[in-house]
Amino acid sequence: MTITSFKISRFWLCYFFIRLFYLFFTIYVFRRLTPLGDTGRYLWANVPFSLRLFHDSTYFMDFFGGRIGSFFGRDMLLSNIPAMLISFFTIRWVVEKLSLRKYVNNVLLIITLSLPTFSIWTSVWSKETFGLVFSAIIAVLIINFLNGNYKIKVIDIVGLYLCFLFRPHFLPFIFQGLVFIYIARNFMYHKPASQLGLAIIFFSINILFLFLIRGIINIYVEMLYTHFPADAGATRDNIFLEEYDFFRYLPWGMFISFFGPTLSEMIETPTHAIAGIESIFILLLFFYLSKHIYIRYLLKLRIPSLLTISYLIIFSGFLLVQYPLGIFNPGSAIRYRSRFIFLFILLLLYLYGQREKYYLIGKRLAHK
Repeated sequence: MTITSFKISRFWLCYFFIRLFYLFFTIYVFRRLTPLGDTGRYLWANVPFSLRLFHDSTYFMDFFGGRIGSFFGRDMLLSNIPAMLISFFTIRWVVEKLSLRKYVNNVLLIITLSLPTFSIWTSVWSKETFGLVFSAIIAVLIINFLNGNYKIKVIDIVGLYLCFLFRPHFLPFIFQGLVFIYIARNFMYHKPASQLGLAIIFFSINILFLFLIRGIINIYVEMLYTHFPADAGATRDNIFLEEYDFFRYLPWGMFISFFGPTLSEMIETPTHAIAGIESIFILLLFFYLSKHIYIRYLLKLRIPSLLTISYLIIFSGFLLVQYPLGIFNPGSAIRYRSRFIFLFILLLLYLYGQREKYYLIGKRLAHK
């Protein structure tokens, strides 16, 4: 065994035990502090085989979860081990696939992969675990497109299918990001102004679409609040009281639905405090990872338009979808965020790891 292989084994052995710790913590500690979503119900379910499991995410979770729970005798710890292993091997696969350990410090990487609420919700049988899976696969697909590899593989289809099953609202923005990358890279690679123009077209179409369905959005958000009754732990009042309030609170709503708890909520509840600290760390991490490439570009009065615009299309789209789901309850915001945060982290880690490559490409393009 070489020294290199020993280091790799040690890294993943350490991360495996971190994941195992989170599984024990979730079952024996966290579950006593706050409800564990529908995990128990999934594992106790007894539903027959039906074609519904191919298009209904809840039925999918019930069908497979019930069989896993039955196999392990309804033991909460043992029944959640398969979910923990799915998360662990998915993360191991994508980190090795993107060679992140070659470019990112191991300590920073393992801290980033061990965020508390992310690790809690993706260590049990939950929709967040499958959100992690499709986030990993789609992140690799996006990065392949950025590198000029447009081949759609079977695993990419699996990832897109899981996204369709668990978060179909994300798909339009994923496809927009991929289409933008393809057009910009093949027809506008040396024309940042043209890429900006194409981006304006994409965003204008999205804004126009939202305007056209504004009445449907009003009905949707009014119905959505009924799923967050006060006696079920919804700590915030309904802010969608007047017509088009959804648009009025859009910027703040997108932020707080991603961040989770407010300062007062962090002070009042220990679990919200942990989630808030994690959110602050994530924001600082985003700034830290992106500044290494963007500061150098800004000093030259340039920006990497292909990367910036494609990331912005995907990130802003996901946050828009998250907004009505996470605005009413900080716990729900953090939990739902766990379904896509890994995609954000992977794209930024890759950008950080390849910063020199993209900076040199930008310099060459600037001199053409």
